[in-house]
Amino acid sequence: IPVIEKIIEQKPEAVISIDTTKSLVAKEALNAGAKIVNDISGGTFDKNILRIVSDFNAAFVIMHIKGTPKSMQQNPYYDDVVSEVYDYLSERVEEADKAGIKNIFIDPGIGFGKRIQDNYELLKRLDEFKSIGYPILIGLSRKSFIGKTLSKNVDERDNPTAIAETIAVKNGARIVRTHNVKNAVEAKKIINFVNNPEQFIND
Repeated sequence: IPVIEKIIEQKPEAVISIDTTKSLVAKEALNAGAKIVNDISGGTFDKNILRIVSDFNAAFVIMHIKGTPKSMQQNPYYDDVVSEVYDYLSERVEEADKAGIKNIFIDPGIGFGKRIQDNYELLKRLDEFKSIGYPILIGLSRKSFIGKTLSKNVDERDNPTAIAETIAVKNGARIVRTHNVKNAVEAKKIINFVNNPEQFIND
């Protein structure tokens, strides 16, 4: 909380996002100046968090997780990972909307209770989540599924991360959580150039 207060003191225009599943932590952080609450449980671990976010008129990131952080990678299984995650996010969006939260983002939860093939399937079919009607946030930077499939250590994953992030943005992601901001920004610029090549007609 003191860190948030210090940042706001020095940069009042800063938009601070905090990660928590606890309503009390969310309340204190929002009171200190945070503007976004990112809840890996989508409001299922502590249902009071929805009311807190609504009371502060803050933004809310709803993420999908299968199980809990301790159990999520213990043999997760899906018949259709995209359908299951889609249904979950749709239900949580409805609950958040009922609570009065207006600024909502959805996150399919890459790496949270997913097998390697599930992560790639979500990335491949990310555009299907656009029909839920809220901006898609994606976080896949340096994650283990990239490391395992390419035999890369954490500090060697920036290039494949940038490729995966490019695919994510091309498939509908509006916000990218990343370690290497420069790579992500350049990837987004290339996508914009591909989508709007006519901007170079007079160059």
